[in-house]
Amino acid sequence: GILVPPQITEKPEVVKVTVGDPVSLDCKVTGSPELRVKWMKDGRELKSIRQHKLIFENNISSLKIQAAQTEDEGDCTCKVKLIVLVIAPSFIKPLVDMHEILGSFVQICCKISGSLPISVEWKKDGTKISSGLKHKLIQQDNSVSIEIEQLERSDAGTSLTLFILCSEPPSFVTVPESQTALPKATARFKGTFKGTPPFTVKWFKDDTELMTGPTCLIGLDGLSCFLELYSVGVTQSGVYSCQVSNDAGSIHCSANLTVKEPPEFLLKLPANKFLKQGESLRLECKVSGTVPLKITWYKNDTKVTDGGNYRTSFVDSVAVLELVSTSFEDDGVYTCEAQNDAGSVSCSTTLTIKDPPSFVKIPQPVEGLKGKDVSLYCEMSGTAPFQITWFKDRKPLMESRKFKLVSEGSSATLHVIGIEPSDAGEYECKVSNSVGSDTCQTSIKLREPPSFVKRLSNITVILGGEVTLVATVKGSEPITVSWVQDKDHILRDSDNRKITYENNQVAVKIFNADATTAGKYTCQLRNDAGSVECFANLTVLGL
Repeated sequence: GILVPPQITEKPEVVKVTVGDPVSLDCKVTGSPELRVKWMKDGRELKSIRQHKLIFENNISSLKIQAAQTEDEGDCTCKVKLIVLVIAPSFIKPLVDMHEILGSFVQICCKISGSLPISVEWKKDGTKISSGLKHKLIQQDNSVSIEIEQLERSDAGTSLTLFILCSEPPSFVTVPESQTALPKATARFKGTFKGTPPFTVKWFKDDTELMTGPTCLIGLDGLSCFLELYSVGVTQSGVYSCQVSNDAGSIHCSANLTVKEPPEFLLKLPANKFLKQGESLRLECKVSGTVPLKITWYKNDTKVTDGGNYRTSFVDSVAVLELVSTSFEDDGVYTCEAQNDAGSVSCSTTLTIKDPPSFVKIPQPVEGLKGKDVSLYCEMSGTAPFQITWFKDRKPLMESRKFKLVSEGSSATLHVIGIEPSDAGEYECKVSNSVGSDTCQTSIKLREPPSFVKRLSNITVILGGEVTLVATVKGSEPITVSWVQDKDHILRDSDNRKITYENNQVAVKIFNADATTAGKYTCQLRNDAGSVECFANLTVLGL
């Protein structure tokens, strides 16, 4: 049926009356199914007494005053309340025995009362009758009937019974409880309810309906509903709701499932870590997972305890291990392990303490002959292995037919094959390891043949006087200097002669010029790169 909300359709206006006269205030009220009316005066409810009567008939509520008095003056208000009563079904007009002719149309009727909705079921000799071609079942408000289109012998029976069913909507007696589960465990939700069968049960996860399959089982056992989830993972966390329905209505309830998240490293330790001896160390990694999380550090499988040279912390998902000062004894594998109820995970780094490299022997500058090979050799200290790089004029050199790069242990050599003028220049060697580097410089030059910057000049001296023949030279040392007089007389130091080679100047000094000192003087310069000569005439006057 349809409930009509109460409404006052006609109400009294302001009423004026003489003292002692009777008066009636009337309100017309509509609504269903049962209405209760109150009259109020100045906020207080009025009751029916001798001075004023309250009457409610034919949807009209009246307040009747026998003789109006001055104290009756005031605001009178009519209030209407709707009362809904659920009334069990019952028969007003039951079935009666009938005698009808074969082949005729038959209608069997009865009337019922009670609160809607009412479910109706017909049976013949205990067997339920369904609406179809043979029978037509009709229900309209409080009238129910069955129509038989063409009466046959099989329609006769000892009993024709009408059952009236009033369904009770489902309601939960116990609801599923929220729970926490470990990964790969089985989670089970269960609830019990009451009401009129049959029931339909549905389970949902976050508004998505679940179906029985390999990962879950949905069940209905009498007045119990359950959901089993197998081998749960973090993605199964969420809100699970159960909906139970029958013909009279439906209900639902919800519970949370939290699957614990095993620890996982969002930031791992580096695979390797290299430090100079004496430096401090800070290792850190970031961990996710369901709290509480337990963090444990190990060095070579031995647990590290906070204190002394070690400092540990775990704040805002970041696990930290610090070494105040490192030494060669701190070499080893360091492991961070994170653990909770759902599992454990670990990551490791290998710490190596090293000495940075430094040169203990550097290559000496080299002067080489054109076309010959030269080598640059150096030695270094520190923790091997080393990375060696050679540079020429600040550009790195690669292994080639021109350059051969050799490194063995703590030494390195650069071989330059068949040097040419273009090979002359500044060379640099850089040695490095994972904790530092060092460099050294040297040069390669081509040996220069000797030459005269300022040649000998002809000179004249007076007999008995002092005279010096001098020239300025250059070239790669060592340079051999030879003096020859008149083609075949090789000059040496004597009492009257001094030969010198100082500050790039070659000279022969004669203390007392005489007939034997006059003539042609030749100066020869020679080194392994070549030779050169020049000459001058010495004239002695007064001979």
